[in-house]
Amino acid sequence: MAVRPIIQLGNPVLRQPSRPVEQSQLEEVRELARDMFETLMDFRQQYGYGRGIAAPQVGVNLRVVVMALDGKPLIMINPRILRHNGKKELFWDSCFSCPNLWFQVERYNQVTVEYRDMDWQLRVTEAQDGLAELMQHELDHLDGRQAIDLVKDTSSFCTTDEYFSRHWQDKER
Repeated sequence: MAVRPIIQLGNPVLRQPSRPVEQSQLEEVRELARDMFETLMDFRQQYGYGRGIAAPQVGVNLRVVVMALDGKPLIMINPRILRHNGKKELFWDSCFSCPNLWFQVERYNQVTVEYRDMDWQLRVTEAQDGLAELMQHELDHLDGRQAIDLVKDTSSFCTTDEYFSRHWQDKER
């Protein structure tokens, strides 16, 4: 396992759509997922927040997302949103690829996501509120979209310290 460098905003790799994973690539994806989880946990230790990372953020153009839910990894291979409830709301967002910057984005507050797990089993999960926002954020990375593209009002930009001092209300970092 290894902590991988995180690709920063402006690098063209982040704007490229990712390739689907084939079942024959599972061993490669296992190693990638372990490294992504380690990278995610390292980021959390350095910055004090972070719940998910997409493969393009570590320079790999595959449709893989790793999230830390209750301290455990959730690995999503070839995830896609099946449906949403049609209701959008404003969420505070940040990104490992532009650390120390927070902003408001508008996203669906409920989504249903289909993905393959590490045993290549097809899974479907429903997410609401902050988890729904996180899943949309990470899946956007797989399509070459950045959260910063969704900023509704540039006056919402703030640093991590300012965000935590004004907006943090017992939410999981």
